[in-house]
Amino acid sequence: MKKFIITISLLSTLSSSILFAETILTLGERNPSDIDMMPANEIKDTIEIPQDTTEFSKKITPMSADEQLEYDRRYNEKFFEPWDKGMVMLSNSEKTWQFKYAKERTYHKDRTPISKAWYKKEIKNSNFENSDSLSKPAITVRHTNLKLYPSSEAIYYDPKRTGEGFPFDYNQNSSVHINTPIVVSHYSLDKKWVYAQTSFASGWIKVEDIAFVTPAFQTQFRNDNYSITVKDNLNISDDNGFISLVKIGSIFPIDPETKKYLLAKRDENGSAYLSKVTVNDIDIIAHKPIKFNPYNIAYISKQLVGEPYGWGGGYETRDCSALTQDFFAPFGIYLARNSRQQANNGNEFISIKGMDKKRKQDTILADAKPFRSLLFVPGHIMLYLGERKGEPIILHNYWGVRLKDGSKKVLARAIITTTKPGIELPNIKKKSMLINTLTGIVNF
Repeated sequence: MKKFIITISLLSTLSSSILFAETILTLGERNPSDIDMMPANEIKDTIEIPQDTTEFSKKITPMSADEQLEYDRRYNEKFFEPWDKGMVMLSNSEKTWQFKYAKERTYHKDRTPISKAWYKKEIKNSNFENSDSLSKPAITVRHTNLKLYPSSEAIYYDPKRTGEGFPFDYNQNSSVHINTPIVVSHYSLDKKWVYAQTSFASGWIKVEDIAFVTPAFQTQFRNDNYSITVKDNLNISDDNGFISLVKIGSIFPIDPETKKYLLAKRDENGSAYLSKVTVNDIDIIAHKPIKFNPYNIAYISKQLVGEPYGWGGGYETRDCSALTQDFFAPFGIYLARNSRQQANNGNEFISIKGMDKKRKQDTILADAKPFRSLLFVPGHIMLYLGERKGEPIILHNYWGVRLKDGSKKVLARAIITTTKPGIELPNIKKKSMLINTLTGIVNF
């Protein structure tokens, strides 16, 4: 018999809703791109350890409904923070730190150098002298990206260097799910971009990917009764065709009258309005939060395995911290966007910095909790799955293992491994193995 996603009931304060044209959310797929052409080398771990989280999910420490609801309350509070603050809360240096790339040698995707003239043009187009000239709340109307410059042009360091070049686009700050509240500071000079802040990151978003919201819209949307997508790479469309890809962890309010889901759309004036969403497929969206139980944990986590490594969430994929962020979201647990910030998101941080390899491993096995702990090393974050044959096992979107000559054996996807991936390689740099570099355990 098929099991179904189990959710936690919430008491909701419901408001009336004005609704417009119907929209359809269906099973879909991410469009193939250059990200799918990256090497995906095998190592002993990925061959010997089943790349399936199901068995590990059976060993979780239960989470009470009250505990989850408190996490979820804090999640919702954080999610709507841009609307509550009403303006971009960043200093000038925090807005413009990316201008440092103009002083460095960087490259286009075709490996030709990026000119100083290009940077001069984009810095001018950034129009930061008019910061906060709008300070208006808005919302994303499709899955989109936050860029560091108001341009879709990629910025790479020397592609001949290890760990540089594609897909490490330094103009890509983060992906942003559809239906995400933001606050807009100002337009670029060419009016094609807005500088915006989400609850987790800031940057430039294409104008057509956002819509400005009124207080009335905010009241309709923020109704304390939310669903969240639990199936990855969905498609949303209407009578005019395809609207957007939808990733796991995208939030849709539930209309109190029809019980359908609500999507923000953009009208011809750039203002947001609500559309009802029809869903005909089973278990692609559920009331948030879903219960932290073995079935739901396996259902969510299995979908994340094997996805290509997408720096900054580029190419509609995930990097290490986007994987952990999207895993926890359906359970009502909010994580910040980058690994260092996520290390501060838990209820407990256990330092393992400076411990020898044996003591680190023993501490992880004793104190980390399956699917409720993250393992952290500066620059990388991993979801702890549990123990297998005396070894800690992790799920992480991992670029590759460091070799003695400074290069990397590229893995470039979400994989299940030990904390010693690649240990069998004769040319691995052992000091750089995760078990030797891990500095902390983050518990929820």
